[in-house]
Amino acid sequence: MGDKTVSDEMQMYSHVFSVLGKCTDDYLFVLDLQNNRYMISDSATKIFPFEATEMSNAFKALESIVYPQDYPMLEQNLQDIITGRSTEHDMEYRWVGRNGKPVWISCRGQVVNDADGKPEFLIGRITDIGKKSKIDGVTGLYREHSLKNQLRRMSEEDRLEGYLLQIGIDNFKEINEKCGSEVGNEVLLNMAECIKKVVGDTGKVYRMGGDEMAILVPGIFHEKKEDPAKALYKKIRDKIDQIFSEGGHMIYFTISAGSVYFHKEDRDVGKLIEYVGFALHQAKISGKNNCMRYSYAVYEEYVHALDVQEELRKDIENDFQGFELYYQPVVNIAKKKILGAEALIRWHSKKFGFMSPGQFIPMLEETGLIIPLGRWITRTAIQQCVKWQKVVPGFRMNVNLSFVQIKKSNALQDILFLIDTLNVDKSVLMIEVTESGEIESGVAARVLRSFKDESIPLAIDDFGTGYSNLRYVKDMTFDLVKIDQSFIRNITHSKYDYLVVKQFTELAHSLNLTVCYEGVETEEDFKCVLGLKPDYIQGYYFSRPVPAEEFEQKCLDQPVVF
Repeated sequence: MGDKTVSDEMQMYSHVFSVLGKCTDDYLFVLDLQNNRYMISDSATKIFPFEATEMSNAFKALESIVYPQDYPMLEQNLQDIITGRSTEHDMEYRWVGRNGKPVWISCRGQVVNDADGKPEFLIGRITDIGKKSKIDGVTGLYREHSLKNQLRRMSEEDRLEGYLLQIGIDNFKEINEKCGSEVGNEVLLNMAECIKKVVGDTGKVYRMGGDEMAILVPGIFHEKKEDPAKALYKKIRDKIDQIFSEGGHMIYFTISAGSVYFHKEDRDVGKLIEYVGFALHQAKISGKNNCMRYSYAVYEEYVHALDVQEELRKDIENDFQGFELYYQPVVNIAKKKILGAEALIRWHSKKFGFMSPGQFIPMLEETGLIIPLGRWITRTAIQQCVKWQKVVPGFRMNVNLSFVQIKKSNALQDILFLIDTLNVDKSVLMIEVTESGEIESGVAARVLRSFKDESIPLAIDDFGTGYSNLRYVKDMTFDLVKIDQSFIRNITHSKYDYLVVKQFTELAHSLNLTVCYEGVETEEDFKCVLGLKPDYIQGYYFSRPVPAEEFEQKCLDQPVVF
């Protein structure tokens, strides 16, 4: 076949490509196997660094486009086609885009033979795998990728005005687990149909990840006092409730939503989707079945918390850098001596400075970092106690134990290992557990009883707040009850607080428990509570929590006069 004939045929394909290219997102190609020429759809040149739609020296041109590690595989397949060992091409491999990043493609083609039966052309299509699944198979909605593209187009055309409303099904995981994925898919389809009916022509609906769908509503809303996104959410929720009330649906569910408004100056499409997802997350953790509007202040607080958590993690991994134990004396009233101390964690971050334990301890518990830090606290406190026992025989250290440690780590074995390794008596420690509803959970109750079985003393901290169940004090045989400082703070001015503390103390003593008052700050407080006959007193009246060196100077082996 002469060059003119080849050129005519390629010209014909070029015309066909220009027509079909408007009807498909795929890239069409023809590889002239006998003349080493290549033609591809014009749309491919916008994504991949082809110099033109038609190229001579095809194999070299392809080698410059195909991801280097994948080219040998392609070259072998093409040789098999040229030699007649294979009559089709069906491969998934990578091309390199104009941005230099690899793009996975699916390439399929069929061989066309010449009059002599020899392979002449390979004709087929190339699919960008990342774009292949534009439509969600369950709901028939466009996917998140299409939403991003639409927002980008609006931004490029300077018409980025409107809001996003992202909706999620509450407890969808439980629906799937209890009823199966088929029922879960039916729920998703029903919700999608419901949303589309309510939204109508005012916006577009997209399937996001999992059980979530997003609605894009263009328009200028910032001048309106009402919240149209929340109003739309209520219409959708009412429609879902109406469907359930009419019957015929086996699964009842509620929905939560988050919204974000955007304007022409908001150019970061990825951030908009991140913000609306965050707002939905806030709605779910705030009780579900409601709609929350994105708040920059709340988001910044959330990001700050993530930064703090990362710094906590770094410092813990860096040999507990920035962490220090402070010690507050515990006064034995009968012996008029400081015979113990409570070890309290402090943290000074290089990035954030000194941070209150009330801020960072919940983060430690949420992330589980309290477990490794708790081991370090216990070891450090025991080692310090052993040192002080050489000065004050019988000195005891109180160490707080988080319920995260109790439920998610082998806390008892960790402490027994430390006691054995450091060769100290079990009575060196008093383990403090904060009063809460968790204390009666099966796991927590078993662990706490096992401490008692091992003769490790237990104290219940902050007693009298929140849960307050005297039965578990008796059943779990705590050794010490620490009356919360909120009762002590007003004891000289509140007859109610005085009587409550008095009755708590008498009841605890009747159960053979010792009692410690927390938060004794003034001489007036001290004189008042002495008449109630506590066993121990702790508070600023004697000392604030201080570093070990300061404790040794001001508190260790110092007489307490009263």
